[in-house]
Amino acid sequence: MEGTLRDLGPCALIFNNIDLGPTLGDVTFKYTTESVDIKEDQKGKTPIDSIFVGQITELTAPLTRAQLATLASVLPGATLSSASTLRVSTNVGESMYDNAYALIVKPIIEGVISTDKTNWLTILKAAPSADMEVVYNVDGQRVYKAIFKAFPSQATPIGEIWRIG
Repeated sequence: MEGTLRDLGPCALIFNNIDLGPTLGDVTFKYTTESVDIKEDQKGKTPIDSIFVGQITELTAPLTRAQLATLASVLPGATLSSASTLRVSTNVGESMYDNAYALIVKPIIEGVISTDKTNWLTILKAAPSADMEVVYNVDGQRVYKAIFKAFPSQATPIGEIWRIG
């Protein structure tokens, strides 16, 4: 059904044209608006209006069974120096926007990744950051959590953050 959002199901994540592979747990898209209340002394503490001051958009992806090349694409400061060596260095002062690329969330429907763009959620400029806590134990599967922070596009249409369809 074209243009219909699915209520349930997993997804595939494509970042900068790289398939991020399987996930384990909730892939979470979060969009919130921020506002500041406008007040007047004559109305006391009751706001008479509220003005939007921004939007915050993030996507959290619990990656599993990741390849080193995939991790290198989502870890700030990471480089793949050979097929088997991932190195992470400090990146203080580096612009996140300069390393932001399109992140596409494609629903998986009946075991198949959707090719219907009207079902896709696209964050136009997403930059990865890490919040990794990798557990080594006897009965838990390792998960590599990547958090993508969205920025408004500086291309046309200027200011667009995300879209569906």
